[in-house]
Amino acid sequence: MNTITLSSLDLQPIDWLGLHTTCLHEDYETEMRALAALVRSVNARTMVEFGCRDGRTAQVLLHNVPTLQHYVGIDVPYSYQSPLPFQHDWQVPEPGSLARDNPKFELIIRDRGTLDLTMNDLPAADVVFIDGDHSGPIVLQDSLLARSVVRGNGLIIWHDYKDDSLIEVLETVDGLIQWGWAVDHVEGTWLAICRASSLSLSRECGDLETASTLVHSSGQL
Repeated sequence: MNTITLSSLDLQPIDWLGLHTTCLHEDYETEMRALAALVRSVNARTMVEFGCRDGRTAQVLLHNVPTLQHYVGIDVPYSYQSPLPFQHDWQVPEPGSLARDNPKFELIIRDRGTLDLTMNDLPAADVVFIDGDHSGPIVLQDSLLARSVVRGNGLIIWHDYKDDSLIEVLETVDGLIQWGWAVDHVEGTWLAICRASSLSLSRECGDLETASTLVHSSGQL
């Protein structure tokens, strides 16, 4: 895995619009500046977020990245039960509430979130941001769904790529690296990225059943 240095990104100040900074790296300012820089780097017009929570990230990015015209946030009802029980503490009663009045924001709620979606339910996207259920099988499912909708010059970005025994993002993404995905980590953040242009069209990079052996979790998708 390569490391993307902060100095290589076009970091710009973030206008937070007075919104909260929870559920981010401890250096939340740097992390959001890096995320916005990545989105700007591909001149993104359409972005999809798996796990938009209260819509804070959507609203901040729509305000700070002028090229964004369509932001699709996907989430679950408050009754959803993650395979990782503690994640319920991260859920909100009204997903997308902070961005719902933004005409560029579209909210999709499904009982099982992304597990109830296919590529036909989503627009082609310049950026897909994966920050939903952090259990291994669902991170894997989300990664493959992202691969199916991201444009050829676009980005897949994972949040919470960190060494944390409570979540399964790092080990799942590392498994994808073993399977041929070219993933880079952004220094000083919990962000990892894969450029769509680097993804092979081989079966090994895209077969869900085979790729699921890469994660230690054994739950059914």
